[in-house]
Amino acid sequence: MQYYQDSFVIFGAFALFIVMAIGVILVLWIAMPFSIFGTKRLLKKLIEEQERTNALLRSMAEQGRRQEAFKEKAAAAEEEGGGDAR
Repeated sequence: MQYYQDSFVIFGAFALFIVMAIGVILVLWIAMPFSIFGTKRLLKKLIEEQERTNALLRSMAEQGRRQEAFKEKAAAAEEEGGGDAR
C-alpha cells in the first residue's frame, strides 16, 4: 500500500512540474511578440542616434585635420620667413 502512495506522490509532483512549466512557456509565448515590437522602436531610435554621433565625429575629425594642416602651413611659412628676416 505504501508503494502506491509513494508513486502517486511522485507522479503528482511530476504532473505539477509539467503543468507549471507549460504555464510559464505559455506566458512567455504570449508576451514575446509585445516585447519584440516594443524593442524594434527602441532599436530604430538607437540606430538613428548612432548615425548622428558618427556624423558628428566625422565632422570633428575633419575639422581637426584642417586645423593640423593649417598649423603645418603656418609653421612652414614662419620657418621660411623667419630665416630670411635674420
